[in-house]
Amino acid sequence: MKTTLLMLLIIASLNVFGKSFQKKKQGYLPGGIISLNNDTIAASIKKENILKLQSEVKFIDAGGKKKSFKPGVISGFFMDTENGRVTFESRDDIRLSIFPSKDGNFILRLSDNIYPLYYFVTTKMENTGIESEIIEVPHYMVLMDFRWYNYNEDSFETCTKLFSDDKALVKDIENGRYKFSDFPEIVERYCETIKAKHK
Repeated sequence: MKTTLLMLLIIASLNVFGKSFQKKKQGYLPGGIISLNNDTIAASIKKENILKLQSEVKFIDAGGKKKSFKPGVISGFFMDTENGRVTFESRDDIRLSIFPSKDGNFILRLSDNIYPLYYFVTTKMENTGIESEIIEVPHYMVLMDFRWYNYNEDSFETCTKLFSDDKALVKDIENGRYKFSDFPEIVERYCETIKAKHK
């Protein structure tokens, strides 16, 4: 539960500004740009909602100039928030959007475990009676054996197939011990089981 809570806090800090705490540059967080050859350049990253951060990072460089990069131009970027470091990777091998960008997207990386976990948000139109509104659809993605496995709220229950070699975990998912928002905890538990088997 601790892992889930931490992940939710990090994600929430990207979506909601709340009360702005004092920083050297208002609306920016300390962080860095990761170049294509994996050099890190210190920068102040503009705090925006996750949908905007997935398509472009705006920042102020060490010289005080405002700049921006789209995916493919850099390897990624990170921000140091109150809840820990938040890292986005530039990837062009994920196609979740209806109109995917040819340059790819910045994808939020949640873990560096043996099977890394990522988080991505798409949008869809939903009828709310007379009107329609755009709602956000969160996705958790696991990279396992060079293949992507994507789950959202609707497909969550099918994840038991992915974790089938951990019978106890599958049973807990089927019995309702875990919800979709607990996905980071599920992946962490699964990774620990696999590591224990290979000791």
